[in-house]
Order: sequence, then C-alpha cells, then structure tokens
Amino acid sequence: MNNINIDINNDIMLCRRLPALLNTMRPLLGRHDLVSFCVPDIMPERIGELTNIIMPLHNQAWERGDAINIWDVAGLKYNEGRNSAVLGWLLDPQGTHGWGARLLRDVLRLAGDRYPHWPRLDKDLNTVSVVTECWPAGSTTERVDIAVDGDDFVLFIEIKIQAREGRQQLARYVKVAEAKRQITGRRHGLVLYLSTIAPVDPPEEVALMTWRDVADILAQFPKGGFNGAITQQFAQHIRKFH
Repeated sequence: MNNINIDINNDIMLCRRLPALLNTMRPLLGRHDLVSFCVPDIMPERIGELTNIIMPLHNQAWERGDAINIWDVAGLKYNEGRNSAVLGWLLDPQGTHGWGARLLRDVLRLAGDRYPHWPRLDKDLNTVSVVTECWPAGSTTERVDIAVDGDDFVLFIEIKIQAREGRQQLARYVKVAEAKRQITGRRHGLVLYLSTIAPVDPPEEVALMTWRDVADILAQFPKGGFNGAITQQFAQHIRKFH
C-alpha cells in the first residue's frame, strides 16, 4: 500500500511540474498556444467518500425507474414502420399522449415558415384524423406512411431514416394527394418529406423536414409527467438518426 501511495504522489508531482516544463518549451513551439491545466487534488480516500454519497442516490433513481426508456425496450431502433407509428400517434390530436394537436400544429407552422407557398394550417386542428400506413384514394401502388385529413387539407407524410426515396416517389405522392384532395373536396393537397437525407430534385409542392427538426419541436414540450418523459425520450431517440 505504501508503494502505491508513493507512485500516486510521484505521478501527481510530475503532473504539477509539467506546466513549468511546457512554459519553458513555449518559445520552441512558435505560435501554438498551450492550454493551462491543473490536476485536481483528489486522493483515493476522497474518491471513496464521493462514491459512498453518489451510489445511494444512483440506486434510488434506478429503483424508481429513472433509467427506463420505453422506446429502446420496444425495439424501435431504425425501423421506419415502428417509428412512423409512434410519430403518427404523437401527431394525432386524439392520441392518448394528451398533447392534443400541439405537435401537428408546430410541424405545420414550421413548414409554413420554411416554405412561403405552403398554406397556413396551424389552426382548427382538433378534429383532424391521422392514419398510418394507408393506401389513399383507392391507390393500389402508393402506400403512405402517415396520412393526415383536416377540414381543409390532405397531408401525406413520407418518412425515411436510412433509405432514400424511390424513383419519382415524391412526384407520385403529390399526384395522389391532389387526387384525394379533389375527391374529398378539400382545398389543399400536401406532401411532407421527413428524412435525414435531402431528396433528389423534389417537386416544389413537397416540404422537407428532418428528424432533428421534429426532435427540436418535441424538446420544447413540458417534461413533467409520464407523457412528458416518454415524449422527451422519443426526441432523444430520433436525434440518433443524424
């Protein structure tokens, strides 16, 4: 034990002499500035004391379930279908999350701010319906990840995580959105592309958004309560896509 203490003391003394040595060498380094530093005077006994204080708090948090991340347990990972289902649930004003139309309103508001040709659709959203993985307007070829039907608009959301869009995929979605708009008598037919990678030559009618954009929106939600915890966990989860 005495040998260990001697080695530790020698290491600390060496570290304390290093700044003086480096200052002596400074003229040899030209314009490169040295970053001053010091070694904290923390001995093994002090580390043991801090550990004894921290571990009971850590154990209490663990037993309370503070480490639980339900999205990791659910195995969302990078699966587009699973992440689409959670996002659709959060976008649904009638969703059991209790946020009402908040996420949908903020997403539409961001799209309207980013794309002047997009209509302002961030009001009167409480009666909107949200469906995931649907075949709109009787189509047998185009499956939409998330379809949002409002009083005055049709919105298709296509999500990608690690993949790129298919050939002319967004152009086809624009046509299907327009067809459904005409069939339902709505005023607007819109397409939102959510991805980590910008599409190739997207149609003007398509608004682009990243997962980081959605995560930034969710990060502004209240953090208290069960719904706050799982919402923040989802925000942290989708940040991993970038």
